[in-house]
Amino acid sequence: MKLIYIIFATLILFSISTLTAQQEYFEYGFKGGVNLSTISGDTPSSYETRTSMNIGGYGLYKILPKLGIQAEFLYSEQGFEDRFPSDQLNDEGLEIDEIKSLTRLEYVNLPILMSYNLIEQLWLEGGGQIGYLINAEEERETRFVNTSQQLISDTETIGQTSRYESLDFALVGGVRYKLNQNFMVQARYTYSINDIDNELDGSQYNSVYSFSVGFVF
Repeated sequence: MKLIYIIFATLILFSISTLTAQQEYFEYGFKGGVNLSTISGDTPSSYETRTSMNIGGYGLYKILPKLGIQAEFLYSEQGFEDRFPSDQLNDEGLEIDEIKSLTRLEYVNLPILMSYNLIEQLWLEGGGQIGYLINAEEERETRFVNTSQQLISDTETIGQTSRYESLDFALVGGVRYKLNQNFMVQARYTYSINDIDNELDGSQYNSVYSFSVGFVF
């Protein structure tokens, strides 16, 4: 009977030590934060940055003490804002004063990165990303002056999913810093390498700065 207890205790200690060793080489968690996105390339200079959000999970496997392979699964809201004056007339024959546009692009992104421990808890990250566009829409606000000289605003939402490429291939680079055993902060930049707009002439690319806070298990 004592032998059984000894064997059982040995198995428990071995399992704990094995799990601890695995945890030293594997890290995972979830994160969320803010995107500052726009479209660059052959685009009008009036394009403005859109502030939105990102959320998802990640896993890091350390193939060496200072080198790891990192994969993430993220929901990312991107897009841009635009505004421009107009001398056109609306359906009622009134002169349009200004058109303000907000384009929302929603992606599911899968970054695959190499992660290198530069100093202490600071990690450099770099690699590639493939994104799938799940929805795109434009919210267009048209401002015009009516016959009583009042400024009127009219807003409509236009579906734009068919306008943009469904797959977005991008390069990713950034840094990650572990505040303690369970929390980290992250900053990165993502830039498309394929033209995402099927309507405009030239090439247009997603350009996104991301800032995130994460919980590490």
